[in-house]
Amino acid sequence: MNTLEGLPILEHYNQLLATGNEQHAWAIVQEVFNCFGKKGPKQCAWYTLVAALGNSSAEINAEHRSSMIFFYEYSAALFSALYVLHKNHQAAKTGNNG
Repeated sequence: MNTLEGLPILEHYNQLLATGNEQHAWAIVQEVFNCFGKKGPKQCAWYTLVAALGNSSAEINAEHRSSMIFFYEYSAALFSALYVLHKNHQAAKTGNNG
């Protein structure tokens, strides 16, 4: 069972894995920002990080916590870059570069 079942993003994801086609990658970027908006992905990643760091389980040691923070920071940069690419791609498609 996949939580994305029945949503267009799952088909694009499966096609991306199968073909490596850039069209499907852009479709995924569009789906993410249509669903979550500009700040949503970063906020969701932050909530996940906070929940994980707040977990007192002995299975999550200092190295794991450090890795989670490192991944969050990289993800935040990635989401920002993807949003800019998404907006530029949308503007280029509609001829609105302003």
